[in-house]
Amino acid sequence: MRLRMMREKMVLVQRMIQGAMPKQLKKARERNYLHNTEIMLTKVKMPLPDMMAAVLAMDELVLDVDQVKNLIKFCPTKEEMELLKGYTGDKENLEKCEQYFLELMKVPRVESKLRVFSFKIQFLSHVRKSVKLKIMKKILFFG
Repeated sequence: MRLRMMREKMVLVQRMIQGAMPKQLKKARERNYLHNTEIMLTKVKMPLPDMMAAVLAMDELVLDVDQVKNLIKFCPTKEEMELLKGYTGDKENLEKCEQYFLELMKVPRVESKLRVFSFKIQFLSHVRKSVKLKIMKKILFFG
C-alpha cells in the first residue's frame, strides 16, 4: 500500500516538474484531508497573506490558540512542499488548500514557529489567569 502511494507521489512530482495541471495535486493526499483543510481555512475567516503576517508577527490578538493548533495540524509535508515548489502556473488556478500550502512555504521553519506561537498564547493565558500573580500585583501596588 505504502509502496504504491510512494510511486504515485513520484509520478506526481515528475508531472509537476513537466508542468502538469494543478488538479493532479489532489492525488498527493486523500481528498478527505484536503476537504478538512479547506474547512479549517474557512473557519479562520481572513485572507491567507494576513494570516501568514499574523503568524510571522506572533500576534495573539489576530489568531487564537485553537486556530494556531489547526494550522499546525494542517501543515504540508515535505513531499507536498516539493510538489508545490515545482509548480510554475497561475496560483489562482490552485485550490484554496494548495494556496494555503504555498503561503505556509513562504514562512521559514513554519511548523516550529507555529508551535512556539501556540506555547506563547497558552503561557500568556495562564499568566493572566494566575491568582498568585494577581495577589503579587496588589501587594506591589499597595507597597
